[in-house]
Amino acid sequence: MAADDWIYRLTPDDIAEIQAAVDAVVTRGVAPQDICREVFPLPRFAAILADVRCELQGGRGIVVLRGLPVADMGRERAARAFLGIGAHLGKPVSQNAYGHLLGHVRDFGKNYDDPRFRGYQSNAALGFHCDHCDYVGLLCMQTSRSGGDSRVASAVTLYNRMLALRSDLVAVLERDFYFTRHGEVPPGKSEWYTQPVFSFHDGYYSARGVSAYIRKAQGLPGVPPFTPEQEEAMALYVATVESCAADIPFAVGDIQWLHNHVMLHSRRAFTDWPDTARRRHLYRLWIKEAQSRPLPEGVQENFNGIYVPEGRHQVVIDPERAEEAAA
Repeated sequence: MAADDWIYRLTPDDIAEIQAAVDAVVTRGVAPQDICREVFPLPRFAAILADVRCELQGGRGIVVLRGLPVADMGRERAARAFLGIGAHLGKPVSQNAYGHLLGHVRDFGKNYDDPRFRGYQSNAALGFHCDHCDYVGLLCMQTSRSGGDSRVASAVTLYNRMLALRSDLVAVLERDFYFTRHGEVPPGKSEWYTQPVFSFHDGYYSARGVSAYIRKAQGLPGVPPFTPEQEEAMALYVATVESCAADIPFAVGDIQWLHNHVMLHSRRAFTDWPDTARRRHLYRLWIKEAQSRPLPEGVQENFNGIYVPEGRHQVVIDPERAEEAAA
């Protein structure tokens, strides 16, 4: 990605407007989980975010907003700013069974290979995947000592390259695979769900990742072992996606937005700082678009965030408290 016109550098006027909107919700006593577009006014910057939405929906599928002064703002104000910006793109949805609308991507010492945990809780390299929403946003609060670069790949480019190589294996990926729910199971559902890796609906293409969600489903009750064809198709996917990938180093204050149905993402492994106060930390939002593109039924059902009972949504600002809440 030699060109950088997918990066928008926040201007002093943009930052002043965002800061004023944060002041407004604080003054009115609006709880972080109740921040929405109506209570977070951005009179001029809202037009920029409308352009961001257009780029996500019909353009590259990736936008970076650069330069939010998070070090000066602190966690509380930065989180509110992030939630407010996200509210102009859609509605935040829960990222885990505890109803957390604000996620924390941080090394909590979890084992990436353990089927009970998700990759963002470790410092491991992640496979290319999609999150359970329309748009995923990541706000970089702190960077690691080394490594941890964000990686992105166009799922459209991936599909076309695989089609040119082995159309028969693309057809395999257009049939259902089993995905684990990582123990976050809605009432009346199984520990897994099924959907294709590649699918089309009303002329719109959607892709899922060949990642830990598929591998960790193996061994769950009712999940059959991979067929040789599936193994071959997944191997080609993993090999081909590397040729489509670009590394994007995070800078403190970057907000990366991705369209989950056409962009895949992962990250490099990282080494963190010994001082816990300096550890790599990203805030994450999962956004559901009110006027989303047409999606297959399985995607519609399984990509609205993680199920929690009504009224259980919450925002936990500090990663330490988020870890305690999920313990």
